Amino acid sequence: MTVREKGSRALVCSALAAFLTIAVVGHAVAASQLDWSNCLAVQPDRKIAGCTRILQDQGQKPGSRAIAYYNRGRAHFGKGDLSLAIADYNEAIRLETGYVAAYEARGRAWSDKGEFARSIADFDEVIRRNPHLSSAYNSRGIAWRAKGDLNRAIEDYDEALRLDSKSSIPYNNRAIAWRAKGDIDRAMADFNEAIRLDPKFALAYVNRGVASYYGGYVARAQVDFLHASDLNPKDAYAALWLDLTLRRSMIPSQLSKAARHLDMKAWPAPIIRLFLGEMTPAAVIAATHGRDPITRRAQVCEANLFSGALALLQGSKEQALPLLQRAASDCPRTFVEWEAANAELRALGAAP
Repeated sequence: MTVREKGSRALVCSALAAFLTIAVVGHAVAASQLDWSNCLAVQPDRKIAGCTRILQDQGQKPGSRAIAYYNRGRAHFGKGDLSLAIADYNEAIRLETGYVAAYEARGRAWSDKGEFARSIADFDEVIRRNPHLSSAYNSRGIAWRAKGDLNRAIEDYDEALRLDSKSSIPYNNRAIAWRAKGDIDRAMADFNEAIRLDPKFALAYVNRGVASYYGGYVARAQVDFLHASDLNPKDAYAALWLDLTLRRSMIPSQLSKAARHLDMKAWPAPIIRLFLGEMTPAAVIAATHGRDPITRRAQVCEANLFSGALALLQGSKEQALPLLQRAASDCPRTFVEWEAANAELRALGAAP
């Protein structure tokens, strides 16, 4: 997971969860308790198996089938199978046209798929049906941010916070939008509030650290990245950003020690190996092959940004420039790597 708006996958409002629990009790008569237990489980594979068995039972009522499709869709979404998730959400909505949770979940899936107009349309429908749902405004703000409409994104984050001023997530996301607009003071104020509300919000520390790093406050950034790493020693991105600040401050790297806590078989392990001197930028790009197009685009984006930033710190502007230009050109605009690449290019006098 890269450093970008938080909330696309994690937000499920308690009211919707309560609705699902009540609905299952009402519709579970014709299905075994085990099937429903599995369908509502946390583990994606167990969830898919249980929901599929329910859907194979032709005696299930439409409401029960809608719930099973919705939950199986959530499992597919959690596994990164966006097309399968959307297909299941489509069926849930076809069976229950007022299924707000399914519209909201499908909106997040469309957003992750890069279909932002469809995502916004789904969140519009959620808000039409339930104008008091803070998470819908937050998620629609992410989609507007992805389309490059920062003002509309901020308006949605404002409304999300009006409805739920105690949520740290919209503060973090609004801060990202302010950062993208170049308003670092407002960005910092929102990051500070997100962290005040949730002192263990590791992602907010990373985001604030990035803002400090490219604002010229490297020591301040280092403190935030170190705090994020302490909160989540398995966060490879926090480890990478921390290593950049240490190298920029001429402090010996601690990445080899941090790597003991990281999953070196999963992405972004190739970038970690690049920083450790075990791989080349070309080899890191090669490690992205065989992925689905959405995943590969994200990984190539990250590979180009971190490879370019490392090359700059190693004194190789000639090697860094094309890597940073590719990141600025090809990274999704919701990615912090896109912002970072543009910041590096501006510093080099080579902004696009």
